[in-house]
Amino acid sequence: MANAGPDTNGSQFFVTLAPTQWLDGKHTIFGRVCQGIGMVNRVGMVETNSQDRPVDDVKILKAYPSG
Repeated sequence: MANAGPDTNGSQFFVTLAPTQWLDGKHTIFGRVCQGIGMVNRVGMVETNSQDRPVDDVKILKAYPSG
């Protein structure tokens, strides 16, 4: 649950390409990439602006449960 103050609850998720020790104990790991790591790496190489946000939208159109 993401929260920036009263009445601001939302949700978000992160796909990381490197270790993120500063998040340990603050967030729960709930998934992993089982297939398609090449696509994840391609997303990690998109052009970003000065705030490190993608210049063009990146959308996940389909995702499948593993198993």
